Amino acid sequence: ETAAAAGVTVNFSTGDAGDEGTGAPNLGGSQYPATSAYATAVGGTSIDLLNVDGTSSDTGWGTNQDYLAYGGMLATVTPNGYYWDGAGGGESTLIAKPKWQKALPGSGRQEPDIAEIADPYTGGVMVYYGGLGTLGGTSLACPVFSAIVALASEKAGAPLGQLAPLLATLPKGAINDVLPVTSPEDVVGFEVTTSGATYYTAAELSAPLGNTTKFYSALYQQDGDNTGIWLVQTFGTDSSLTVAPGWDNVTGWGSPNGYTFITDVAAAVKK
Repeated sequence: ETAAAAGVTVNFSTGDAGDEGTGAPNLGGSQYPATSAYATAVGGTSIDLLNVDGTSSDTGWGTNQDYLAYGGMLATVTPNGYYWDGAGGGESTLIAKPKWQKALPGSGRQEPDIAEIADPYTGGVMVYYGGLGTLGGTSLACPVFSAIVALASEKAGAPLGQLAPLLATLPKGAINDVLPVTSPEDVVGFEVTTSGATYYTAAELSAPLGNTTKFYSALYQQDGDNTGIWLVQTFGTDSSLTVAPGWDNVTGWGSPNGYTFITDVAAAVKK
């Protein structure tokens, strides 16, 4: 509160556990201090998911896994998936909804406000002990967003102050609305036994889906080419939280649209 009053922009990660285990999107936002009414809560996205036409799309960060084979020992595709990780979000049970969120549902502070790259499977590349690796989490998303905010502050020539209330008022195009992604090539399978064949849909192999109806899945060989570990990896399945047009409890208003976001924020602050 003191920082906001002094014109300092404060951003916090929403965490990497989806709805924080409450099992309901209207009770999910328990990641403080991101739920502070004086902070900007930064959620997460998965980026550059390949479409069948060769283009790519982003969606909200949330992943499930379902192991099909582990070291060659498991030879069944019987669905046995589980939630792995995803952007924190939802309604705070402790912080009242601020006035600048009056258009959003519920009576508590809703998070996130905005989102950036967070999925470790589509995340930032790093050099680690002489090799390449990736990192992710909303602890990546928040500093990426903060760097963009720093550029906007430089463009404005002044501190931006509390940014969260400004986001919904920016011109169209400043923020990319992150939407659900699906594919006709999502993973399906069948299991053959002495009793016959059983077919499994993409939804069955990608469960648990919570409230998600559109998602993206891929067949993934873990830790190299010779481990014998195969699994179904999903994208856009963030526990009970869901991506939707407009504000949603995975990505907030969406992801900042690069230089357009920077210039529009700077212009809004100057008014």
